Amino acid sequence: MGEQDPGPLERWLRGEDRRRRGISPDGPKPWLRTGPPDTCPVPERQRAWTERWLGWCVQEFGPAVPRREVAVPGFTPAGFTGTQEQAEELVRLVGAVMDADVSGIGVVLVESPEREQHRSHQVGQYRKVLGRAVIELDTRVAERPDAFAGLVAHELAHARLTGEGRVAGLGLTSGEGERLTDLATVYLGMGVLTARAAEDYDRSAEFSVTAVGDLTDRLLTARRFEMHQMGYLGPAEFGYALACWALLRGEGGVPPWARHLPGGVRDALRQGLMYRAVRGG
Repeated sequence: MGEQDPGPLERWLRGEDRRRRGISPDGPKPWLRTGPPDTCPVPERQRAWTERWLGWCVQEFGPAVPRREVAVPGFTPAGFTGTQEQAEELVRLVGAVMDADVSGIGVVLVESPEREQHRSHQVGQYRKVLGRAVIELDTRVAERPDAFAGLVAHELAHARLTGEGRVAGLGLTSGEGERLTDLATVYLGMGVLTARAAEDYDRSAEFSVTAVGDLTDRLLTARRFEMHQMGYLGPAEFGYALACWALLRGEGGVPPWARHLPGGVRDALRQGLMYRAVRGG
């Protein structure tokens, strides 16, 4: 009598039929680029989307000129702790960079419930209350002042897009609208801080790493659970958008503000610039 074929549970307990975890020795290595250095850092669909909507931003907001300020780390005033007065002043500062009229926008500080602190949750919102524009901001993000500025920028981009009636009738889904909002922060000068906020880059670590290829800062620092995860564009998407924006501004080579970007975003920006140079701008 032959040996009885084990069932699926027995095979699993023996270590059979288990899905391989980690990096296969024969598979692609995420720390290596899978194509030549002059290839686009984002898929074709995302490349076309980015270039199309940046072109739309040119029509809506005017030319992307070098004189527009680029907000970089340290933009938030020293001693920022997230008080109501400080938050309102920061909204005015970000509004000045983004050419946003914030005089009629109310600022409401909220604190996310304790149960939300260790899972993804919304940290900002733009809405109308009794006909008045209001932005809600999670005070816990204020522990990282420049990330808080990135959050303010995202909500003010909503004000410029939705509040000013620019996207009415475009038929965008909620997700598409949020992605366009992130892209607008890039075009309006706040992209370095919104990209950093989206990556939630932890500068308190005792070591530094540079993300390349398909690796991200989040993977390299083993941060799997984020307290405040912001942003709707990924690192490569932010990087390519910033590369296109730098070219629209007429900046030659890698712009000096690129050094403030997280590694994965900076790598995509450089690759995007090489790709555009080979393509002819």
